[in-house]
Amino acid sequence: MCSDIGTTSRLFVGVLLQTQPFFITGIDDISTAKSNAFGAMGMFIATFGISLFGIMRTSGDKVEQCEVESYQLGNVSSRSGGEYVRYD
Repeated sequence: MCSDIGTTSRLFVGVLLQTQPFFITGIDDISTAKSNAFGAMGMFIATFGISLFGIMRTSGDKVEQCEVESYQLGNVSSRSGGEYVRYD
């Protein structure tokens, strides 16, 4: 989600610098600023793509088996119906 927001905002700044640069004050070289905005947008897209590739590659066909019947927390007390029950 952050990559989407970053990409969209960099695209907006790049298009704004390309079409109406007088709305953004304090920029000495508009062509460098425009290049940097589109470069940052490319980095956001690349980061998103690499992250998505990594997630898809590691999520594969790995299924973790958990034996629910044999799993217990040691010495856990809980309140049940007005009395304390201890599980050992």
